[in-house]
Amino acid sequence: MAAVIKLKRSETALAIPTTGDLVAGELALNVTDGKFYTKTSGGTVKEVGGAGSVILNDVTSNGNITNQDIVLNGSRLVFEGALENAYETFLTAQEPTADRTITLPNATGVLATEGDALAYAIVFGS
Repeated sequence: MAAVIKLKRSETALAIPTTGDLVAGELALNVTDGKFYTKTSGGTVKEVGGAGSVILNDVTSNGNITNQDIVLNGSRLVFEGALENAYETFLTAQEPTADRTITLPNATGVLATEGDALAYAIVFGS
């Protein structure tokens, strides 16, 4: 009779084992997400193998830098101010009809939008 080996596992989407769940070198599986995890000798839980799905928060919270394009299909960037409240600033794009490039200037300052009085003064020469 063949021996059955079962890893520590979860069937809860997005569940990641904590450092207390594993010993160094032990494997765990999230069946729903199809991801393996292990604990390093330094005490960190890391995903093992494949590229898998990475969320932007994972990249930024780990202090990583990317030289790859970040593509947001129909999504927007949401900026929360210093206070977590009901007010945010959203950055979004209209449906493009061609490839577009917006270049931010190498300068410090405030960007004006169509609704700003300054923008009207610049556009209309007032």
